[in-house]
Amino acid sequence: MFDSVAQPGWFDWLGLALTVIGFLLGWRQLYKTTTASRAATAALGRARKRLIFDQLAAVQRQINSIIADMDFAIDFNDREVAHRALLRFSFAAAEVRALLGSIDAELGDFSALAGGFEASSDAALNVKASIVGKPSPDIARLAKVVTREIRSVSVNLDNEIAKGRYDLEE
Repeated sequence: MFDSVAQPGWFDWLGLALTVIGFLLGWRQLYKTTTASRAATAALGRARKRLIFDQLAAVQRQINSIIADMDFAIDFNDREVAHRALLRFSFAAAEVRALLGSIDAELGDFSALAGGFEASSDAALNVKASIVGKPSPDIARLAKVVTREIRSVSVNLDNEIAKGRYDLEE
C-alpha cells in the first residue's frame, strides 16, 4: 500500500542532490586518476627505453675499444691483446643480448641483432680457443674474419641505438 504521508521532504531531496553531486565528483576524479595513470605508465616506458638505449651505447663504446684492440692485435700479431679482446667481446655480446631481450616487443624486434651478436660471440670464442691452443698462431689470419663480424654487428647496433634515441625525441 502507498502511504501519501511519507512523501519525500526537502531533506530527502537535498540528500539525493548531494549524492548525485558526490557521485559526479567521484566519477570526475576517477577519470583524472585514470588519465594520470596512463600518462605515468607512458612516461615510465619512455624512461625505461631511454635507460636501455643508454646502456647499449655504453656497451657500444666498449665494443669500439675491442675493435681497436683487435686491429692492433692483427697488425702486430699480438696473441695476448687478441685473447683479451676476444674474451671481452664475448662478455659485451652477452650484455647486449640481455639488454636487447629486455626491450618490450612493441618497441621493436631485435631478435636478428641479438642473433648476430650470439653468432659473432661464438666465432670470437672459437678464435680465442684456437689462439690459446697453438704455440705461435697467425693472429692476422685467424682474427680478421671475426673482427669483420664484430664490426658488422657493431654497426647494426649503432643504427638501432640511433633509431631508438630518435624515436624517444619525437
